[in-house]
Amino acid sequence: MELALVLPLLLIVLIGAVQFALVQHARTVTEAAAVEGARLAASEGYTLEEGALRTRAMLEAGLGSTGTAFTVTAERQGDAVVTHATGTYPLFIPWVTELEIPIESSGQVWKEGFRSGP
Repeated sequence: MELALVLPLLLIVLIGAVQFALVQHARTVTEAAAVEGARLAASEGYTLEEGALRTRAMLEAGLGSTGTAFTVTAERQGDAVVTHATGTYPLFIPWVTELEIPIESSGQVWKEGFRSGP
């Protein structure tokens, strides 16, 4: 009798914990991809487009088909390069399949530049 009362609650807690972990993973992947794209675009000899492509590649590697739907932009702001990754992550909660969590992250890295002289 106790199992019949407690089991639904335990399943809800378990599903919630797994879903929370998956969303945190998606946020971490998005943040790492944005920083890596900005780092590459800020490196000597690379362009903003190459930084955006690196961000997209990391999103697809870390999130699979969900990462392909993210919007990626790269821009120069003064002496820095900023990449933005924006998208949604679907929740897998049973019977509620149309819920999505918005995820947005940006990375900023100073542009490399070598100066002559002291």
